Amino acid sequence: MKLLRLFAASFSLSLRVSLAHRVNLAFDLGQSLTTVAAVLATTLAVYQHTNVLAGWSRAEILVLTGVYALISGIRGAFIDPSLSKFAGTIRDGGLDDALLRPAPSRFTTPCREHAPPALGQSVAGLGMIGVGIQDLPHPPGPLNIVAAAVLVGGAVVITWSLSLIIASLAFWADRIELAPLTASLWDVGRYPADAYRQPLRIVVGGLLPVAGMITLPSAALTGNDPLVPRLIGGSALTVGFAAVAMFVFRQGLKRYTGATS
Repeated sequence: MKLLRLFAASFSLSLRVSLAHRVNLAFDLGQSLTTVAAVLATTLAVYQHTNVLAGWSRAEILVLTGVYALISGIRGAFIDPSLSKFAGTIRDGGLDDALLRPAPSRFTTPCREHAPPALGQSVAGLGMIGVGIQDLPHPPGPLNIVAAAVLVGGAVVITWSLSLIIASLAFWADRIELAPLTASLWDVGRYPADAYRQPLRIVVGGLLPVAGMITLPSAALTGNDPLVPRLIGGSALTVGFAAVAMFVFRQGLKRYTGATS
């Protein structure tokens, strides 16, 4: 509960800062919605030439794009603002501030800053999911919706874990900016994992599941996959990546010497 209160206070502060600069807020919201529109346009452009993409219909791909936008908004609001600047805080000693706070460093380090306007993507994503579901021949049942919500939560944890792992590499190579790598990997998720050929499908679906984490909740909503195996697989991936992220972060902290070194 203490961590939740700290998280709420940190987000509240970021929200008030955003509301204090209304022009910037409007620009950031517009940028978020433009990003979603660009992803949607490029994805649906494929359906000008075909009715199915890797077994996914137009309505199903609309659901998938909505899930992608939903998680992208959460990622942009709560994960990227801190971790994209992680290498810089190691170089200039700014990480000291997070480590000295009376809370676990695994929480204070990746949750120091937030970008509330990015949640505009999540709102747009929910809208796309709703439109896509209406066009499905068989709307999802309550169990599908619950399973999709659980898998979306797992996807958020996995993308946080991947971002933390990549950011933690700065402990060993702090002169290399790795944030663009995270953004490039995330772009892979805008298409279903089935659209990629082997062995790339194994990589984006399991080893670095940037496509799999979007495909799983989307498939749960559209009824393309059995729920129980996907829930078990998604839960195992979530726990595994979170454990690896914590291990890499702790090992990296042992190399950090602070601003006075």
